[in-house]
Amino acid sequence: MTGTPLSDIVVADFTHARAGPWCTELLGELGAEVVKVERPGGGDPNRDGHPQQGGMGFEFISRHRNKKSVVLDLKEEDGRQIAEDFIAEADVLVENFAPGVMDRLGLGYDYLAEEVNPGLVYASIKGYGETGPFKHKKGVDLVMQAEGGIMSVTGPEGGPPVKVGQAIGDIGAGLYAVIGILSALRHRDATGRGQKFETDLFGTIVSYMEEYLTEYGITGEDPTPNGTRHQTQVPYELFETADGYLAVFVPGSRWTMFVAEVLEDDSLLEYDSAKARRDHYDEVMGVMRPILREHTTEEWVERFDEIDIPCGPLNHVSDVVEHPQARERGNVIEYEVPDVGEVTVRGFPLHFSESQTAFERGPPGLGEHTDEILGRLGVSAAERDRLREDGVVE
Repeated sequence: MTGTPLSDIVVADFTHARAGPWCTELLGELGAEVVKVERPGGGDPNRDGHPQQGGMGFEFISRHRNKKSVVLDLKEEDGRQIAEDFIAEADVLVENFAPGVMDRLGLGYDYLAEEVNPGLVYASIKGYGETGPFKHKKGVDLVMQAEGGIMSVTGPEGGPPVKVGQAIGDIGAGLYAVIGILSALRHRDATGRGQKFETDLFGTIVSYMEEYLTEYGITGEDPTPNGTRHQTQVPYELFETADGYLAVFVPGSRWTMFVAEVLEDDSLLEYDSAKARRDHYDEVMGVMRPILREHTTEEWVERFDEIDIPCGPLNHVSDVVEHPQARERGNVIEYEVPDVGEVTVRGFPLHFSESQTAFERGPPGLGEHTDEILGRLGVSAAERDRLREDGVVE
């Protein structure tokens, strides 16, 4: 295998919370050098989150590996100038501050592109984006899930709306930002010109609504929650077994076989189309649910695997951590972090035939790489001491 895809890319990371750090961690795993700029007096707030291990918050552990940490006071001119000098050498800048913050710090795109680094790829992640009537509002994942509509189709059938268990707006916006960065780098390779792009949590959530938007456009009716049930396919949901729960999907091409070999009820054979099974959902479930409660989850998995019916148990986090497929594919890993100990984190679900991904270091200590980066910029040891005394760097 060759090296990492982004081994020649330097990223200036001005991010915090989740969406931005998720984006830059992924860039680091693709081999980019990611330098995280943190504030004096504590750094990223997620360093202090709970639970902690070795004094480091679990959220910081989970989304800041493969990064270097530099502490700069961007409100001081010396700190801002150091940041500018570093950006002049960087390929990518990622920020997810509130609207207007980077401009007030003197690090807005227009200035940087014109005066500092015309080849810079500048990625901005916001709650609502940088245009439109809501552009000045701050956006957080819970609000985006509600306002973007996904909460209206999540939850039990006929019940109250439910938040998706993970911050999918943040994570999705971070993923979209990676796509944007890779696209902009490709454009720069072809033209020599950098550019700014922006993405947002609200637009990310709306994009997840996908076929729901089209359904509404056709019917004029608001889609509603279906619990674990799929909105169009039957049977495609979570079923109770003798000792737990099992997610099952019976494709239309397997329906006749499934009825004959599992349900053993010829009266269901006539429901040989997706529409027929939706129209007669209660009859199908009236037969299927009691049968699935007769055997354990493990017994059903073995049986359904034999007849090529997609299925899987409802796992808890502890099950996922020990899952043989997750272990084999490196989806869950453990590693040692200095002064923190062994931590359990997610892996990287990209597997290249000709390239490799990077796992060089755990999350950095606060300001661990300040001297390294400032030295690279030509700041002398004596000047670094002065900056520390003035509180500009740590």
